[in-house]
Amino acid sequence: MANTIWTIEEFTCPGCGMNYTATREEHAEPHAGQFKCSICSGVVHAWSGKHHFFGWQAVKSKPAVFGRRWAGVQW
Repeated sequence: MANTIWTIEEFTCPGCGMNYTATREEHAEPHAGQFKCSICSGVVHAWSGKHHFFGWQAVKSKPAVFGRRWAGVQW
């Protein structure tokens, strides 16, 4: 039987850098599994032990900004 305590953890794909969250749930019995990236199919996280991860979701983030806009700057 599972505990009622869940935690949300963040993971980053080592292959492409995509960020994910998953809910970790503690169990009395051992579980094993892995989650693969939806972009590059790399293993984001593998686990075994008395816990399980579920509810994997990609983290929605703002795109990276490269450079700055210098409106009105006179050189």
